[in-house]
Amino acid sequence: MYKYRGELILLLVSLLAASGWLFSKYALQVLPPAGFISVRFLAAGLLFLPFACPQLRRLSREQLKSAVTVGLAFSLNLFLWVQGMSYTENMGEGAFIVSLSMLLAPLVSWLIFRHRPQRMFWFCLPLAGGGLFLLASGSGLHLSLGNTLFLLSSLVAATSFVLNNQFSKSIPALSLTTIQLLMVGLFCGLFSLLFETWTMPVSRATWGWVAASVLIATGFRFLLQAIGQKHSQITNAAIIMVLEPVWTLLLSVSLLGEIITWQKALGCGLILTALFAYRLQPQLRYRLLLWRKHNRRKGRQ
Repeated sequence: MYKYRGELILLLVSLLAASGWLFSKYALQVLPPAGFISVRFLAAGLLFLPFACPQLRRLSREQLKSAVTVGLAFSLNLFLWVQGMSYTENMGEGAFIVSLSMLLAPLVSWLIFRHRPQRMFWFCLPLAGGGLFLLASGSGLHLSLGNTLFLLSSLVAATSFVLNNQFSKSIPALSLTTIQLLMVGLFCGLFSLLFETWTMPVSRATWGWVAASVLIATGFRFLLQAIGQKHSQITNAAIIMVLEPVWTLLLSVSLLGEIITWQKALGCGLILTALFAYRLQPQLRYRLLLWRKHNRRKGRQ
């Protein structure tokens, strides 16, 4: 058990990430979408701010500009995601669509920075596209408004990930994370003040779901993720984190009554297969090299 403590921690992290979808869904029954995400990420950002202040003071103008660029992309990603959450009736299905950002990121990186994707990507992307087609065919060959917003969120999340990967090498992680969280809170908060209506007073139960989103699904989750990744192999960590949409679907089915049709099950299965294949490609390549070396030695003998 001690040997696999990192993997066990990351398994808990994937469950906490899935629970964040559930907490958000319950909170959105009362709170406006942008207002909720603003409160959630402003609170999380303010929790990190005292610890990040020394790093923030040392940031150069160029570093600050890069951090703000990443923060804007992250803000748009969360805005689209929470709008999708407010419209969707199939939270688990949406989680699988959002997980496509993992496969869209290499494509975005290729288009923006000319980083050529690996060969496995060209096999996995059509496979995931087939899964998305099946999810759409279950509702008359078109995506619902919620799923359309989730797909846009996935594309923007991929862009945010690529930008973060490009700029994070020169910016301390804590200061970059704090800027991203605060920018989401400010961006969505401004939108909420201008265009949304708050129903007052807000019940204690709703604030409880908000608190759970901030403390459990955001702060505690990111802390555990950092610890888990430190004590686990990168391949194992990547595979475990792929399980988030699976837990989200199970929670949605058991607690929210989401119905799984054969098209949805097959579509989610294809997307999950594509994600696993893409995440496993370094290990598969290593095993293929070992197999080739073994065959060469046998041939010489």
